[in-house]
Amino acid sequence: MNLKWLKQHVLIVGSAAAFLIVLGGVVWLQQSASSKRSEVDGALDEQKSQLDHLMKQKPGPSRENIELLKKERESLGKLYDQLVTTVGRSRIPVQTDLQALNFLQQMASEVSRLRQAAETNNVKLAEGFAFGFGRYGGSSPQLPARGLPEEESKRVLTLLVKQLRAVEQISLLLISSRVDEINQIRRSEVEPGVGLSPEVIDVPVANDPKALYQVLAFEFQFVSSGEALRAFLNSLTKSDWFFAVRSMKIVGEAPSTERATSGGPATPTAPSAPKPSRLAVTMRIDLIEFPENQPAKPEPAKPAAPARPQSER
Repeated sequence: MNLKWLKQHVLIVGSAAAFLIVLGGVVWLQQSASSKRSEVDGALDEQKSQLDHLMKQKPGPSRENIELLKKERESLGKLYDQLVTTVGRSRIPVQTDLQALNFLQQMASEVSRLRQAAETNNVKLAEGFAFGFGRYGGSSPQLPARGLPEEESKRVLTLLVKQLRAVEQISLLLISSRVDEINQIRRSEVEPGVGLSPEVIDVPVANDPKALYQVLAFEFQFVSSGEALRAFLNSLTKSDWFFAVRSMKIVGEAPSTERATSGGPATPTAPSAPKPSRLAVTMRIDLIEFPENQPAKPEPAKPAAPARPQSER
């Protein structure tokens, strides 16, 4: 009778069995998820505890890293001192009480001396060439640093004197190397509010008192032979001041080596000296100066030891 009943209600029995299986699976998945959640909650609580512990502590580098930084700083200081000793020991001297009229007198004297040296060495200059200081020369010279505060006026005059000395040094090297022509000299503008000028190169002068070095940029345009150019570059490296060639543009042609031939038989001819090439050179030269003494950084004051009680003395 039970078998007959099962046959009659097989669909109901199958459905009930399937429902029990599905229910068991759902219960197992729920228990599994609950276990995983407990694990995740435990890990999260542990990480939060570690984070709270770290936030309550005072952050700071380890002693090993501090010692490493000290050694690297000492090594860097020694390297910088060697660099200054090698290339920065000579600085352009400037008067402390320099006045605008003094600068104009110095400039007129230097420009006259450079023109005389160029004439002696057959170096061609344009009429009235002022070696990059045309604004302050000529028939109606402009007074430099006019209407500026005392500190700003002193800064401008100091930079102008340094530029004048650098231009004089480089120009004398060009002249002694016997270039053919000096066409133009441009320099960084040091006086504010003067506007554009053909003698100004668009390279500002940095005014950072904490900088490790200062750069004054110049641009020289001249015509020379290849031999004169090599002689000038060699002499520039031997200068007492630190000049760095930033860029150089050369336009020109090499000397021709072709020989004229006729239709007849070749006849031996004496070799003729090649005609030297003329090179139009535009050269950017930077004067780099290092400070003589770096300002000493104040050391942090050490806390005073607490006074002992009278009974312990």
